[in-house]
Amino acid sequence: MKNSSETMLQSSLRSANFILLVLGQGISLFGNTMLRFAMSMWVLDETASSTTFATVLAISVIPTVLISPFGGVMADRVSKRAMMVALDIISGIVTLLATVFFALSGFNILAIAIMQVVLAVLDAMETPVVQSALPQIIGRESSTDLRRGTAIINQVQQLSQLLPSFLGGVMYGLVGIRPMMLITAACLLSAAMVECFIRLAKPLSNQDDAGICLLGVIIGDMHSATAFLLRKEPIVARLAGVCTWINLILTGFSSVSFPYIIRTTLGYDAATYGLCDGIIGIAGIAGTFIAGCFANRLKSQNAPSLLFVESLMPLPPAIAFLLPCSTQTKLIMLVLCTAVVIIAVDFLNLILVPSIQMRTPTAFTGKVMAIISSLTICAQPLGQMLYGWLHAHCTVWLILLISALASLPLAWLARPLFVHLDDTISE
Repeated sequence: MKNSSETMLQSSLRSANFILLVLGQGISLFGNTMLRFAMSMWVLDETASSTTFATVLAISVIPTVLISPFGGVMADRVSKRAMMVALDIISGIVTLLATVFFALSGFNILAIAIMQVVLAVLDAMETPVVQSALPQIIGRESSTDLRRGTAIINQVQQLSQLLPSFLGGVMYGLVGIRPMMLITAACLLSAAMVECFIRLAKPLSNQDDAGICLLGVIIGDMHSATAFLLRKEPIVARLAGVCTWINLILTGFSSVSFPYIIRTTLGYDAATYGLCDGIIGIAGIAGTFIAGCFANRLKSQNAPSLLFVESLMPLPPAIAFLLPCSTQTKLIMLVLCTAVVIIAVDFLNLILVPSIQMRTPTAFTGKVMAIISSLTICAQPLGQMLYGWLHAHCTVWLILLISALASLPLAWLARPLFVHLDDTISE
């Protein structure tokens, strides 16, 4: 039976559907990473303000809280393939239009914010679609299978972020923002072409919804998904809380503090930041590869230790910035400890995400993942604005210390949640 199960897993991971899903997401993420990198460098170079930088990032996220549930409802009701293709095409067109606008008008912080809002909304709609498609392709018979499949997708996603980080700094310095935006548009449209060949079963239609307006359908579906979380699977709701808190700290630090410290506080150029971001990408690939190799041994009881590691990592660079160390020493400590955090998060993802998917029926997968996505998205602007404010009022070592103190309570309080998590899956 074990050999048969492993053969089925290998077959599902080598299927055309899985390969196309991974390839499409990898290409799309490559373009999105290129755009985020270029925009962050452009805003920092033009404004030299952490508060402005953080505000642009935060504004681009806020509307997705309202739109993400719509994507979850659509993921459970319409063709997932059609959703992925349409959203990538629209994102590519939006990027092309923004490129033309910036070519004619130059730097415009309002236009950047609007473009970020539109692209973030589209991405928020696509996220639950992809997350609900993975269990359908791989199957729900084993959490180990889902962890291995998730690990492969994470590896490809990390790899698709690595090259833009290495090339982004060099390209931004040589050719500027507009050619990088064109590359993003080409990647998004190419991803849509790849996703056209994915074959997934059509969702079951619900005749009871005949005559109900779209808003009524969305409200009804989200109410049923919320009731499912609170009454039938409260452990999933608690896992969502853990994901939200982690996202608040990690997103705020990685999207605001990490580039701001390297570019502004330490005074390094865009190429150096691209190299550092590339090192973090390598750490992400290594983490997902190692976690995938140990997917069959990965247990929920490992999660609290991973949370403690993640919480303690800001302390070494905090000490380096507190003491009279050289800028090279501070940079090395910051990058190394951030890399360790990324590896720990890779392992946590392979515990949390498959556990949520295993507990969620197919008819609820898109909606439940959309609710969790909305919660984590809510945390992003809060974290970005928080770290932007901290950099305007606090020294770097104090900010790093605050990051550690904000994460440690979660590592302690979440321990009981993971004690019987695997037992619940087996039941």
